[in-house]
Amino acid sequence: MVQAGSSSVSVSSISAATSRGQNKLASVLSGSFSGAVVSVCVQPLDVVRTRLQADAAKGISRSTAGAFRVLVKEQGVRGLWRGTSPTVARLAVGVGVHFLALEFIKDAIYNFSPRGPGQKHGQLSPVQAFMSGGISRGIAAAVTCPVTVVKTRMEYVSASSIKYKGTVHALRTIAASEGASGLMRGFWPTVLSNAPFSAIYYMLYTDLRQRFHKEGRSSTGVNFASGAAAAVVATLATQPADVIRTRMQLVAANGKHLSPVKTLQVAMQTGGAKALLVGALPRVLKRTVQTAVVWTMYEELVPRVTRMAEALRQSTPRS
Repeated sequence: MVQAGSSSVSVSSISAATSRGQNKLASVLSGSFSGAVVSVCVQPLDVVRTRLQADAAKGISRSTAGAFRVLVKEQGVRGLWRGTSPTVARLAVGVGVHFLALEFIKDAIYNFSPRGPGQKHGQLSPVQAFMSGGISRGIAAAVTCPVTVVKTRMEYVSASSIKYKGTVHALRTIAASEGASGLMRGFWPTVLSNAPFSAIYYMLYTDLRQRFHKEGRSSTGVNFASGAAAAVVATLATQPADVIRTRMQLVAANGKHLSPVKTLQVAMQTGGAKALLVGALPRVLKRTVQTAVVWTMYEELVPRVTRMAEALRQSTPRS
């Protein structure tokens, strides 16, 4: 024991605190890396979704395949990766923030909430998982909202007459022409399409993973299957908010500023209830693949990064 006046700190408690710190760092690094890698692979689905939603706002109706063909015809195959740089930045930062916040929030919720009957040590209840996923993703969505605005506008080249040279140029241009508020355009729809998504997703993901693990299946297969199933449900549940977000962020590029409620009213008046599901197919495909792969990579990377950090710490000579 290390004595300091009347207080004492055990070596085991110091080790535990260090381990928790390493787990948080492992979460950030693993989440950021997996998010950045996967975002590049699924970017075409995001570009198609944005095109579908933007065209629908103009009264143009296309199928997912039709939007894909038009994009390739107008911009070539490279056009399918338009907006990749802000997408990578958003996910690398956003996923890292999400997983870091998730680690802190789920620990806080677990430690300060009463245990349910039959709840194992360290296991979150469905309600606790729902709260942890929703709050952590809401924080990440708020932090990355400016980059989300840039991403959406770069994906749809007809949003304005301005041609952005890159993510930083776009941020500066929007801030100069629309003020700081322009970078937060569609803030609430952004949060409301992301926080509920992760709340629903994390609740279903943790529940399915626990059920599948009981059957003795491989961890990688369980993580992917649980993630894919949870992503489909969560994506469909939050699709209307995503449509409102896209419309608000693109319309603002032309000098029009509509509230979320007004944007919803316009969408319903021009396209009916089905207008709120435009772009659902590519978004479901993108979210399912992206989220399932990110979480699978995350679950595989965290223990490896943690072991590497522990080995590095032990090999570092103490002063």
